[in-house]
Amino acid sequence: MKKILDHMPLDIVPHPDGFVIVEPEEVEDGGRLKISFWLYNLRTMVVQRVRMPFYAETKFGPAYDEIISQLNDYINCSVCETPKDFFNIVYTTGEIGIFDITGTLTWTGDLSYHNCTVRGCAPDGKNIWFCVPDQNAIVRYSTNDQRIDFRIGGLDSTTLGRPLSLSRYEDDLYVCCKSSCNIKRVSLEHYTMDDYRQFDESVLRYLQVADMEIVVLDSGIYVLD
Repeated sequence: MKKILDHMPLDIVPHPDGFVIVEPEEVEDGGRLKISFWLYNLRTMVVQRVRMPFYAETKFGPAYDEIISQLNDYINCSVCETPKDFFNIVYTTGEIGIFDITGTLTWTGDLSYHNCTVRGCAPDGKNIWFCVPDQNAIVRYSTNDQRIDFRIGGLDSTTLGRPLSLSRYEDDLYVCCKSSCNIKRVSLEHYTMDDYRQFDESVLRYLQVADMEIVVLDSGIYVLD
């Protein structure tokens, strides 16, 4: 695999041509952190600085301005899109917000599983999958029933090793595990799981963009062979 960046940015967002990252620059007077936004174009192998609205639209869609105006922190949250253009926003505290295509907040609340907070999100029809790191599990939340209705893994199981994030491509979930240092692939058709990739350090994110596979490890961002 080839290293693209030798550190973990504040955020990384998939883009059709690659990905957009948020980088810290300096601390301004008053203790406020100054940040910058960069597009890594994997088709042209060109890195260019972009403005905040470019990053925000890539992450939140056309109604980004309306959505951001209702968020306390638009960087440290996960986003996934479900059918009918609903955007689900999840904080590491387990706080969730669901916004429609106009940026109107349709539902908000805190979600936990066995008193443990969820993080990350991936769509599954009208349902949403979340990671539960402290339970070594991923869970499916039914938006119709407004409850968790399915679980893979568990506190006493070695199936998943502290999952931190997940993403969906076609009919598979890719689950990034911190303690087991691997990516697990879950079939949403058969609910079977296999070891997709193994590493020597914690896996934080996994993306498929521009016909390439991107993995974020503790040591930085890599393109997989």
